[in-house]
Amino acid sequence: MTTLITGGSGFIGLSIAERLIADGEGVVLFDLKAPAAEMLSRRELAGVVVVTGDVRNAVDIDRALGVTEISRVIHTAAMTPNQQREHDEARRIVDVNIGGTVALLERAAIQPSIKRVVVLSSVAVYGFSKPASSGLFEEDLSPPAPAALYGITKLAAEQAALRIGQLHGMDIRVIRLGPVYGAWESHTGARDALSPHHQILRMALEGREVILPRAMAADWIYSRDAADGIAKVSGATTLRYNTYHVGGGVLSSLTQWCEIIARHIPGFRWKMAESEALGNVIYSLPKDRAPLNIARLMGDTGFQPLHDLEAAARDYLAWLQSGERSPRAAREAGNQ
Repeated sequence: MTTLITGGSGFIGLSIAERLIADGEGVVLFDLKAPAAEMLSRRELAGVVVVTGDVRNAVDIDRALGVTEISRVIHTAAMTPNQQREHDEARRIVDVNIGGTVALLERAAIQPSIKRVVVLSSVAVYGFSKPASSGLFEEDLSPPAPAALYGITKLAAEQAALRIGQLHGMDIRVIRLGPVYGAWESHTGARDALSPHHQILRMALEGREVILPRAMAADWIYSRDAADGIAKVSGATTLRYNTYHVGGGVLSSLTQWCEIIARHIPGFRWKMAESEALGNVIYSLPKDRAPLNIARLMGDTGFQPLHDLEAAARDYLAWLQSGERSPRAAREAGNQ
């Protein structure tokens, strides 16, 4: 069993690759450029195949699909822009997020070995709309109302993917992913702002004080838990729905994260800003979103997040320091 992961050099793509390889599966990573050498050298990615190319280009896609017999595709390739990039590169964002999805599915549709395609979407499709009566975003009860180009294009990509799947008789599943942080995160250029958790840990390792603009409570999910949820949807024998949420299942905040990091890194200093504008942790959302209901995912796949904030902090720090890398190299990884 081999899975092609588009956007494979990114944070989520590498997390999924680690999870699938640990399960004994073959993985082909497809992206504009290969993962950084320090990522590829990690033992968790042993045996991975890398193909470089553009997800909008049919020839590149065919080359990636032709490396070996591909059984499943997990489509994570996307641009996650800030407001400035929305302003400057609107057409490119649309081309990558929507056009890349359509191009990929057109080529996957003629590959008889492909049994399922999972298209990664985002909580951003809900914008800041009112949650369901449960206080959560529900797959069938919460109407999408994206507020920015990222959410707009992810919603359009979802709808296009499901329609193309109907036309070609393909098994297409959509995952709306909540906010993620953790192992494998680094600056690749596709995401304009790294998770606040990464920023805080980086500043802690550098000996800098963190000033939080606000507590930023959300259903944050650790990257290895997110990868597990995505892998479960990809590999499940029976699924009852087209769309699933993958999120942390519980609310946590950056104040809690700072308190935990302070216990692990002596001398780390942090405080709340007197006003949001004075914070030094960048977060693209002007206000907090409601969490995702993950009951559907749990019921159909048995998914259960394994890392609370404390467990995530321990695992994240161990990941930075693992392998043959020295403490200095681990610190430099945190600076990326």
